[in-house]
Amino acid sequence: MKPISILIVTLGSLGILSVLGGSYWLHEGVAPKPSPKATPPPPSTFFHESQEPAPSAAQIAPEAARHNDLLALEIERALVSRDSMQRETAFTYLLPELLQGEPARVVAMFDRQEPGEARDTLRSEIARLWITKDRDAAIEWLRSLDAPEQRAGAGVAVDSLAASAPAQAIQLADQFGIGRDDGYLEHLVQIWATENLDDAERWIATQPEGPKTEQLRARIELVREQQKAARG
Repeated sequence: MKPISILIVTLGSLGILSVLGGSYWLHEGVAPKPSPKATPPPPSTFFHESQEPAPSAAQIAPEAARHNDLLALEIERALVSRDSMQRETAFTYLLPELLQGEPARVVAMFDRQEPGEARDTLRSEIARLWITKDRDAAIEWLRSLDAPEQRAGAGVAVDSLAASAPAQAIQLADQFGIGRDDGYLEHLVQIWATENLDDAERWIATQPEGPKTEQLRARIELVREQQKAARG
């Protein structure tokens, strides 16, 4: 028999066997069993066994105290440093955090400073930051200072509020008796009216009649006339 004929016969035989095999499985009602899938571990294996217990209050308190110790140390180092980057980091990041978490420590730090540049700088930074975070506490602290430092600190606090809350800045200035005799508040109101005339007009309408109010009202009216002229 020729090779080609042998190959044809062989393939035909294999086909017949496949058909017969399939008929057998169908006839007997038996199917090959699928391979079992891997069983994943129970959820507790993933989520519970690897979790560490949450720290207790007794554990957190010492860590927080040590953290605040480090903050205070770095701020005091920055006060005596001539490195502008070190000072900027201390006053931009460290002092606000300590003031938020432990303001009494910040006040005690200020009280320890001798008269001079470091004390003046710390006073200004405390006033600038604290007045926007806790106005009542900042005012109470400012009132505890002697007259020159109180006036200087209040001036910084008013400046800090002026851009975002001009009405509060004016009120604060009046509380400490600053800004009326040097034209500061008139200038502040004029800038406010230039940036937001409607807000400034609504505010001045609520103020009591008197010379102090009229000085500020005149600045708002000046801005109104300027804007009207500019529109033609």
